[in-house]
Amino acid sequence: MKLILTPLMNSIEERQTMIYRSIELAKLIDKKDEQIAIIAGILTVTDKIIDEEYSNKVREWLRMTQVDKIYQREKELAVKQATDQAKKEQAYQFAKSFLDVLSVEEVSKRTGLSIDEVKSLVENP
Repeated sequence: MKLILTPLMNSIEERQTMIYRSIELAKLIDKKDEQIAIIAGILTVTDKIIDEEYSNKVREWLRMTQVDKIYQREKELAVKQATDQAKKEQAYQFAKSFLDVLSVEEVSKRTGLSIDEVKSLVENP
């Protein structure tokens, strides 16, 4: 809260400089949610005095930060899906190679595939 209000306090520094420094300091905060909340707070309390061009730059930076978060989540999801698919393919290959020596139930148990999935491999090799 102190950081949010810093640009409004009396100082030997010009207010625009204090706004700039406060936002740049807030960008160093490791926790992204806190960082964004503080920067948004600074923009809100300085709305009437902040340089419009700088305000727009900061708002764009905030939007890009949010876009980056969405991109990272989507990337993690895609990697997880690809990994899951690769594991499933590996289980199918294992199942196919052992169907002639193990029972459907045993192949299911060892691969994690359902009995129906293993049976479909028997019916459609």
